[in-house]
Amino acid sequence: MYKLSKSIEEIFLSPKGKEIYKRIVKTIEKENMSVLIDNGLLIGFSGGADSVFLLIFLVHYKRQMKKNFPILAVHVNHCIRGKEADSDESFSKKICNALNIDFISVKVDVPSIRKTLNIGMEEAARTARYSYFADIIQSRDDLSTIAVAHNATDNAETVIMNMLRGSGLSGMCGIKPVRDNIIRPIISISKSEIVSILDENGIPYVTDSTNLSLDYTRNYVRNKILPLFSHLSDDPEASITRMTHNLRSDYDYLREMALAFIEKECTDEIYASKLRELHPSIQSMVLSMLIYSKTNEHPEEKHISSLKKLIKNDNFIYSLPGDMNFNCQRGICFFSPKKIENTLLGQIFFLTKGENKISGTNLTVYIGEFDKSSSNVYNFSIQANLSSAIISKGLTLRFKVDGDSYKYSGMTHKLKKVFNDRNIPPREREFIPIICDKEGIVLVPGMSERDGAKSDISTDNIPITFAYSLPKNGETELFTALLRK
Repeated sequence: MYKLSKSIEEIFLSPKGKEIYKRIVKTIEKENMSVLIDNGLLIGFSGGADSVFLLIFLVHYKRQMKKNFPILAVHVNHCIRGKEADSDESFSKKICNALNIDFISVKVDVPSIRKTLNIGMEEAARTARYSYFADIIQSRDDLSTIAVAHNATDNAETVIMNMLRGSGLSGMCGIKPVRDNIIRPIISISKSEIVSILDENGIPYVTDSTNLSLDYTRNYVRNKILPLFSHLSDDPEASITRMTHNLRSDYDYLREMALAFIEKECTDEIYASKLRELHPSIQSMVLSMLIYSKTNEHPEEKHISSLKKLIKNDNFIYSLPGDMNFNCQRGICFFSPKKIENTLLGQIFFLTKGENKISGTNLTVYIGEFDKSSSNVYNFSIQANLSSAIISKGLTLRFKVDGDSYKYSGMTHKLKKVFNDRNIPPREREFIPIICDKEGIVLVPGMSERDGAKSDISTDNIPITFAYSLPKNGETELFTALLRK
């Protein structure tokens, strides 16, 4: 059986070991990781220096704190380096057995994932790892936290890369010590410190040969750029760590202000004027958070910058990545899918006196008096009046088709032009209900009745009410275009 040359206790009894142990414990306490650790840990274990050090630290921490949380080491073989990757997997299993740590491994064809998703190799590997980690967490009831071995050098590399991309405040905050159920306990310890303490104590680890290749951006930053910082600072990783900690504090404060604004001002719609009143930093964060809530994707800086310029206007449509648009109509902003299929096109609904619920929609048409007791059910309603003679001949409801027109105010109006004049986006027009009789269009809600469809005698007119229950998901659906007129 494989054995370590020194006990874990001996490693952390040395002056250097004690100092590093205290710093990691301080990070755990400052970042409130203790509760997450107690919920059971899945450790991403590559067999490299960082993950080996993280594992032996957690074993020692568990003993020192007299805790009983389970630890599971998980190795993902990315199938990139052939026999070398298989050797790393074998080593990882041996060292976990020596430490009496549960171990599982899996082979994942990352090159195929990269090709399928059309992403970089590093991103494909990361996607594969975290997907597998999540599957394990979901399948067990004794583990809920993922511990990974990102260190201060990784953080410095990330900051440099983000800086060169022109990142905003979020990117300059670097790698978060805690994100959801993922923790990074050794984020304040540099790579050189980790390697030094392992080498001095004869603790073995593997080295990924791809880490030496300058074909990867991160490797170039690690091997060429970051070492140059040592000419300007005795400990550049520590300096960058302090900076990211300070920036995260600023970021958290701005985020709290943005959240307070969203809770107060944002429902499914928000006034552009309210967004314009915000400080540019808060405005950026509000837009970013709103977009993420709708798309589940963090927007790029270029999207936020474009929206900030557009918000100076009261009418615009901005296409976001994916299937979502950010719209502003008459000063009211809202999100909508880029395309909603109207499955009701071509259908005809026959209307009778009283309540007419239009199946498959949120619309109810009342012919006659509107039951006001239903006002708590419907968010909006529009009323018109039609001659009882017109109604008695029979009315139907359908949706717009190309070439629709009808006559009012002595002129024939094409609906396409009417909708253009009202700034109704083309994608919404096919959702607008149209009332017809045998002669054609009688009424479009919110617009004029056809000439002759309304009697000069008020007692001869019967009200028609379009009552609409607006969905709370913010999506553009039937009738919302007219309600924004």
